[in-house]
Amino acid sequence: MLYGVAGVGDSALYNIMGTFALFFLTTVAGMDPAVAGTITAIGSVWDTVCGAFVGYISDNTHTRFGKRKPFLIAASVPLAVLTSLFFLDIHASEEVMVIYYGVMIILFWTGFSSFFVPYLAWGSELTGSYDERTVLRGYVSFFNAVGTMMGLVLPNILVEIMTDMGYSTEAGWQTTGILCGVVSGGTILAAALGIKDENKDHGSAGEPKAKKGTGGLRVIVSMLANYFEIMKLRTVRYILGASVFYLIGYTVFCADRMYFFTYNMGLSGTKITVIMMLMTFVSVLFIPVISSVNRWIDKRTTYITGMIAGAAGFTIFGMSGDTSMAGACIMSVVFCIGNSCYWQLVPAMIYDVCEVDRLMNSSERSGMVISLQSLSEAISGAVAMQLMGLILSFSGFDGEAAIQSETALTWTGYSFSFIPALFMLISAFCIYRYPVTRNMYNEVLEALDRRERGEDIDMDRFKNLK
Repeated sequence: MLYGVAGVGDSALYNIMGTFALFFLTTVAGMDPAVAGTITAIGSVWDTVCGAFVGYISDNTHTRFGKRKPFLIAASVPLAVLTSLFFLDIHASEEVMVIYYGVMIILFWTGFSSFFVPYLAWGSELTGSYDERTVLRGYVSFFNAVGTMMGLVLPNILVEIMTDMGYSTEAGWQTTGILCGVVSGGTILAAALGIKDENKDHGSAGEPKAKKGTGGLRVIVSMLANYFEIMKLRTVRYILGASVFYLIGYTVFCADRMYFFTYNMGLSGTKITVIMMLMTFVSVLFIPVISSVNRWIDKRTTYITGMIAGAAGFTIFGMSGDTSMAGACIMSVVFCIGNSCYWQLVPAMIYDVCEVDRLMNSSERSGMVISLQSLSEAISGAVAMQLMGLILSFSGFDGEAAIQSETALTWTGYSFSFIPALFMLISAFCIYRYPVTRNMYNEVLEALDRRERGEDIDMDRFKNLK
């Protein structure tokens, strides 16, 4: 359970940046939507680079504190500071704002990758059981929900409270950034210090080792060679594709919902908060449901079912043109179906890919495999944020206007319904092609056990995994 505590920081930071970074830059800082979209996209691209390096480095780190713990400890305080600094309205020219927020978002995603990749990889080392990994992700999902309250619900509540008290909107966002950053950094640090690492400074026979005195170029070449070998696996390509496509739709939805609630629906901060809280509450309810269903059918089938159900709901909502409070609440429940399936099941499936890599490539490099999750988040974030920036810009969105044009409202509506639905269906198709079922995973574990005993393995049985 203590492992799950850091999920508060994970979710809070991811949600506040994914939902409010673009909204803050366009409506509070007053930046052009296309420029703001580019800044947030650059941050996501940088996250891709950092995630790859952190995965490789953490696999090759051997200390008396273990492989992963030092990274969580080192990232906790900087993340608290950087979150606070990003949500500061500096009241400067657009050129200065581009430099300031560009630097802040790059530093933020550097810190986030330094925490997130080792944290996720640590989970794969705590249990090797197919079903226990889903349960472990259930604990994380619960604390993710707490983090969602912090990163998704708190901003609307706190900003509205502070403006009602006579403070400026800018002061409300600054306070929100500080509070979210401090709480997130604190939970990450608490989990890192509290978990006892049983795998301190041990290496597996096939694990990549960093050579002492190795030059930077050789490290980069070695890292790229390892990633190339991992990406050759069909299993990896489909799980990565599923993650990227879902997260593009998810990020578009998250970045758009503040615009949709504010301009399409004309909701107050209080009503928006109610909807955000409903999303969080329903997500928590789905955690035991998914864990229970997964005992009867495997993760692959559960995921496909959840994605199709979610996409169908999004499509129906978009076709209905409903902008009522009741419709938004129903839509929130629909959103939670696919969203809960993704965050509870995909990381658990990526854990399973670590064993596939061990079998097919005789390498122990869970940090690098797990960093694919960070890679998918970064790629999807870059694509989605740039897409949202372009949609807002070309549809004529005006951050200073209280009422938007019909074209702008149409496209914020599409971004809230049809666009996420399309990407959810593509993600479901990728998992349909993903070959690791419960039975296949157990066969992989059995083959690894036989290899350790020096017995022969019929690798033809696993050719579908390549």
